[in-house]
Amino acid sequence: MVIVTKGLTPSALVKDLIALPTPCNDVVYYPTNLVILGTQEKYSIFQTLSRKSGLAYIAATQPDRAKFKLAGSRSSMCEVYEAIPWPEFELTYEDNTFYYKTAPSLQEIENYFNSLKKQ
Repeated sequence: MVIVTKGLTPSALVKDLIALPTPCNDVVYYPTNLVILGTQEKYSIFQTLSRKSGLAYIAATQPDRAKFKLAGSRSSMCEVYEAIPWPEFELTYEDNTFYYKTAPSLQEIENYFNSLKKQ
C-alpha cells in the first residue's frame, strides 16, 4: 500500500462522469453526483482501478476536487475500503453501479487516513 499525497488533481467532465487523471498516468471516472454532494458538505470515499497499470486507488471527494488517498493492489485497496467505518451508498447510471462511502466530515477523512499512515 502506498500513501498518495497528490494535491489538486485536474479533472474534466465527460458526459455524467468526472474524468480524473491518476498518478500512474491513466484516467479513471466517477459520477458528477459526488461533486454535487461535496458542495453540500457530504464527502465521499470511493475506490477505483487503473486499467493501464492495474493499480487500485482510494479517493476522497472534497468541495473543489477529488484527492487520491491510497494506492495499491486491487485486493489490498478493496480490504482497506471495506474496513472504512462509514455508510456505503450506490449510484446507478446507464448499466453501471458505483459504490461510495460518505464520511462525517473532511476532518474525519484526514484523521482516518492519517491513522492508516501510522500503522
